[in-house]
Amino acid sequence: MGRRLFRSTWGKIPGSLLLLLAIGMGLQGCAGQDHTFTMEKDPLPTKLIVKQIEESPPGPAGVRTGPLTVDLAIEEALRASPELEQIQQRIGAASEHVKQAEASFYPRLVLSEDFNVTDNPVYALMDIINQRRFTPTINFNDPGQQQNSASRIQAEWVLFQGGSRWYDRKAALGQHSSIEAELQAGRNRLVAKVSETYYRWLNGLCFIGVAERALGAAKTDERLGEARVHAEMALPSEMLRLKVRTAEARDHLVAARTGARKLQAGLERLLARSITPEEIPDPALVVSSPSISEKDPEDTNSLVKKALNNRPEMAAVRSLIQSAGERVKSARGGLLPKVAASAWSQWDSEDLNKNAESWMVGIQATWPIFEGGATSSRIREARNHLKEIEARGKEIALDIALEVNQSALAAQEATEKMKVAEERKQWAEKALEEVRNLYRNQVVAVDSLLQAEVAWNQAEVSYTAALFEVRISQALLKQSLGDFAEGILTEARDE
Repeated sequence: MGRRLFRSTWGKIPGSLLLLLAIGMGLQGCAGQDHTFTMEKDPLPTKLIVKQIEESPPGPAGVRTGPLTVDLAIEEALRASPELEQIQQRIGAASEHVKQAEASFYPRLVLSEDFNVTDNPVYALMDIINQRRFTPTINFNDPGQQQNSASRIQAEWVLFQGGSRWYDRKAALGQHSSIEAELQAGRNRLVAKVSETYYRWLNGLCFIGVAERALGAAKTDERLGEARVHAEMALPSEMLRLKVRTAEARDHLVAARTGARKLQAGLERLLARSITPEEIPDPALVVSSPSISEKDPEDTNSLVKKALNNRPEMAAVRSLIQSAGERVKSARGGLLPKVAASAWSQWDSEDLNKNAESWMVGIQATWPIFEGGATSSRIREARNHLKEIEARGKEIALDIALEVNQSALAAQEATEKMKVAEERKQWAEKALEEVRNLYRNQVVAVDSLLQAEVAWNQAEVSYTAALFEVRISQALLKQSLGDFAEGILTEARDE
């Protein structure tokens, strides 16, 4: 297991493009901006999915109104998830398996109808006797061609089978509980995935505003450079360099818009529908809202203990171990005798005009003394399967402990980086303001201005990314602790 790295489309953007994007961005573009960027919605690949999206309700209340929040996204994703639907169907199948195991405790009633024609002396005489037509003058060697129509109702009831049926039922119940725990684990993963995708999408939207502000700043510097060249206070090469920077800023804006649209497509995949322009949220509201807890982090050992108690994966493997243990007991039942009772009533007739009735009641006891080692082999097979599940449980526990440790360290690192990035942003803003004043007063060259703007933009982008990384790391930590398995909607909202 371990900490699962979310493979979003943002991660597929080349590193060089991310570096170029970082050079031309500023955080102030997030606050107070008007996101006019909308992309044309591409249809999903198959007609079946398109039909499902068109028929699915657009939101929790059936009406798409207002910005899409993380809680609404989680609620819709849980309702539309094909993975959870598959697990639900598996739970239904497991319930039927339990009913099948319980059905073995009840008697079996069979109604049969048989018609035959024969000239075999043995079977012909049996038909004559069953029809009550036997006479001493019948030739036993050649009773002639005979026909018989037989109607039978038969009841069978296995009274004792070495306890195998009881243990099979308990094993089926354990399997059912394991699949139910898998459903909770699927929800836990899905909530964390939706939260991560949602915040990466907001981060991408924020980068659009940052790129727009960087482009505006580049145009302003370009106009200032034109004035300096016109006044013969600067060389034309300085103006050309400023124009190159403006072109780069336009390229960064295009990359930011494409990246945000890709992340939106990833969120639409989880929601199984398209996101309307009215639903696109303002990332400035999320960036400015306080969400980072300042309380001391819990001890890692206590977090691991909490995760082992809460994670549905552990509940699932415990149920599987219990089920495998019951299978071993069921296999041992093959060494014990079996007792069954049966009864039947039959009506035989030659021409359907006159029926002769017969019946039989019996009880049978069987005890397999030698079966070539088949029963012993089944016991060993069940024991090996039990040991395999126990080893899998140990592996899952170790993976959960590793995931909790990594998630806790990642959350702590993200919080520290956010504080450092905030301080870096403040100093970069002051440095840029001072260099711009010096540039206007012809104290420094254009190289100093460009370097200061690059440092400022990088600081702004780092701070923006750090804010969302804190939220993402918090969501992944909650997933590692199993907090999203229960009380999903309340836990999804950052405290």
